[in-house]
Amino acid sequence: MNDMILNSLYTPTVSAFDAYPNLSPELSAQIEDFKKRFYDYCDKQTDFAAFMQSFYGSEMQVESANLMGKAAMEAMGGASKQNSAETEADVISVKDFLEQYRPAYDEVKKAGYRKRGEAAYEKLFDVANRTSDMVEAQLIMEKERLLWKIVSEDSLDIYETILEAMDPLYEAVTYPISQFVEIYKKANGEEELIYELELAKQRIPAGVQKGVTRIFLAALLGSNILFYAKGKYKLREWASDTSAQEGLSSMIACRSNIRAFIKMIKEQFDWTFEDMISDEFTKLWLLNPRGLDALNRIKRILDPRNLDAYKEIVAECLSDKTIEDILMTESTYVVYFDLMKKDEEFEQKAAAKTAELNANLTYYRYESILKQTVESMCKI
Repeated sequence: MNDMILNSLYTPTVSAFDAYPNLSPELSAQIEDFKKRFYDYCDKQTDFAAFMQSFYGSEMQVESANLMGKAAMEAMGGASKQNSAETEADVISVKDFLEQYRPAYDEVKKAGYRKRGEAAYEKLFDVANRTSDMVEAQLIMEKERLLWKIVSEDSLDIYETILEAMDPLYEAVTYPISQFVEIYKKANGEEELIYELELAKQRIPAGVQKGVTRIFLAALLGSNILFYAKGKYKLREWASDTSAQEGLSSMIACRSNIRAFIKMIKEQFDWTFEDMISDEFTKLWLLNPRGLDALNRIKRILDPRNLDAYKEIVAECLSDKTIEDILMTESTYVVYFDLMKKDEEFEQKAAAKTAELNANLTYYRYESILKQTVESMCKI
C-alpha cells in the first residue's frame, strides 16, 4: 500500500472505530467486513492523487461515515438500555451511569489527537457535577445533545486534522473533506447525518471534477510548453540530424497543441493563459509540482522564473511567425528544467524544511502513532 494512502486515509479511518468497543455482533461484522474491503481497495492503489480523487464522495467513503455514526449511536444507545434495565432493580447514581462511557473515552484519549472528542466526553461526565437526579441528568443530556456531540466532535477530529494538513488550494481532494466537516458541524443526529451525506453524495462529484479539470488543463498545457522548449533547444544545438529532426517535430506538434488548447479553454471555460498564470493553484501545476509530504501540502516545483518563459513561448506559438523566424529570434527568457541526476543534498534540505513547516500540525505530530496502530491491527 502507498505510504501516503496508509497514513492519510486508511489509518485514521480504521482506527476511529476503536473508540466504540462492545458493539452488537451484527454491526461488528459489518465494520470488520468494511475494514477488509477498505484495506484491499487501498492496497491496490499506487497513485495517491488519483486515489484521493476517487475515494472522497465515493460509496465506500459514505459507507465509512454511516458505519461510524451507527457505531457511535449504538454504543451510546446500548449503554443507556443496559443502564435502564439496571435501574429497575437498583437505583444508580448519575456518576455511575456516566462511568459506562469511560472505556470509550479512554480509547479516544489514548489516540492523543482527538481533542474535540475528549472534550465532548468530558462535558458528558460533567453532568454528574450539575445534578444528582437521574431524570434531570437524562433531560440535560437530551436537551444539550451530549451523546450526539461525542459522535460529531470525534468525527471532526479526524476530518479537520486531515484537512489542516492538506494544501487548501487542492480542491480536488479538499472539497469533499470540507463538505464532511460542514455536515458534521450542522447535523444534530444520525438521521440528519445520513440525509446530509446522501445529498453530499450527489454534489461532491461535481466539485471534485471541477478541481480535477483545473489540474488536468494546467498540467497538459505545462507539459506541452516544456516539450516545445526542449524541442527548440535540440533544434538550435543541432547535435545531430536525428536530434534536430526530433526537436523540429516536437516544436511543430506542441505548437499546434498549445494553439488548440488556448482556443479550447477560452471557448469552453472562458479562461485565458493569463488567468492560469494568475491563479495560485493552476500556476503550480504549470510548474510540474511534486509533493514533499504525505498530503501534498508542501510541494517542489520548477523554477518560478519559468512562468516568464512560458508567457514568451505561448505568445510565439500564437503568433504568425514561422518556425524559422522563431529560431532566428533570440529568446528573452530561459526555461529551467529539473536535473536528471538526483540531487541528494537538495532532497535532504527539502525534507528538513518540509518537516519544519509541518512540525506544529496535529496530523504530523501523531502520524507515527497512527501508523503503529494500523500495523498492530494488521497483525491480529
